[in-house]
Amino acid sequence: MSKGSKKEKNNPPEEGRRDHLKTVGGLVAGLAIGGVAGWLGKPAVPGIRETVTRTETGTETLRQTATTTVSATPLGEIENNRVTFYKSELSIINESGVLLNLVATNGHTGIRFYKDFDFGNEKETNPWHMGYIEGLRGYQGLAILRDWLFTSALWDEDGKLIVGRLDPHPPANQPAKARFQVRGTVDEVQAIVEASRNQTADIFQAVSGEGTKNFSVNSSGNTVIGSPDDPKEIILHDTVDGRPYSLKVINGQLVLTQSQ
Repeated sequence: MSKGSKKEKNNPPEEGRRDHLKTVGGLVAGLAIGGVAGWLGKPAVPGIRETVTRTETGTETLRQTATTTVSATPLGEIENNRVTFYKSELSIINESGVLLNLVATNGHTGIRFYKDFDFGNEKETNPWHMGYIEGLRGYQGLAILRDWLFTSALWDEDGKLIVGRLDPHPPANQPAKARFQVRGTVDEVQAIVEASRNQTADIFQAVSGEGTKNFSVNSSGNTVIGSPDDPKEIILHDTVDGRPYSLKVINGQLVLTQSQ
């Protein structure tokens, strides 16, 4: 075989090369046209309908989740004019301060502390009750009581306080006769002032409007009448005729004189 024959076998004719290039070019063009057609057939961004459908689906999922959660652990119940919450703690937080308002245009307001809760069982459980009593002369103020058992404390509108085991119906109690009064209804110690273990100041003092000490019990338990700057005397009444006598100390001597 000649060299010319080998060259013709290794190098395809010019026409064959053209057919080969046409085939490759057609394939590339077809792929390009198909890709462009596919790209033009798809929206550049999600369509409105697709977005709405996804939103509706998400909203329905949230609604079902919320419904399931509420059904499993209800926040509370509404019964006529009562609302009952099934939670263990309520916090009202505001860095500027908070205020809880209980408003009754005609009637009482209050807070009850139950151990065994059930509406209407106050006579059995005797919950503690702190409330404002309105419309009852002399008792338009704050009361602390155990329902249907006893009243513990009453403040009137003037701020006078009476404490003790009092009548369970607050208006049945006579108002306090002093700024602070302990009314004994049980045979027991009615008041105690207990000093600290290392007490050095007076345990108890009674002073005048100007701040002068009239009577005191010092840290040792001694009774002190008056003070060095303002000595006082003890008034004693005669057991026969009731006339007053003054007992005082003059120049180290105990002197008893009849008072005017």
